[in-house]
Amino acid sequence: MANSSELPKYCVGAVTAEASDSPRERSAVLLRRISRALRDPQAEDWVTLDLSMAQLKLLFSLYYRGPATVGTLAHVHGLKLPTVSTTLERLVRAGYVERTDDPDDRRVVINRLTANGAALVERLREERRLRIDQALDRLAPRDVATLHEGLSALAAALGLNRPNGSAAPDATSVETAR
Repeated sequence: MANSSELPKYCVGAVTAEASDSPRERSAVLLRRISRALRDPQAEDWVTLDLSMAQLKLLFSLYYRGPATVGTLAHVHGLKLPTVSTTLERLVRAGYVERTDDPDDRRVVINRLTANGAALVERLREERRLRIDQALDRLAPRDVATLHEGLSALAAALGLNRPNGSAAPDATSVETAR
């Protein structure tokens, strides 16, 4: 077995920052590790779902971006139309997505989450929020304040300064994509 100094930094067991690394590099590595840990399917309800990663991506896309056409979803995810159409069909059969005709153009089909689809995404998001809250509860108040200051600066650098403080648009405020 290789020791951690022989592993690339992106490996799970790797040493994530060398003493000579800059604070910027150490921060970037930590953010990637935290992001991966929060997406870890072993720690969440995801592994019990009978859904592929492609299906989950489309569910989350419809949740965050709102109703969309197959073409819009294909463009956003860099996929071919038939791939998205087939994946959506499975979600329709599972009761997570519904297809409706566009009232302005009956040739256009809009895909939107059903109540079950939205509830599933909310449940998965809540699990992640709970994990974050539990981790924050283990920090000293001064560390939480320092973390908030740094995350606020990063959010500003990413252009995430929204009035409600959210990093993603509310699904109810997104107009139907055509």
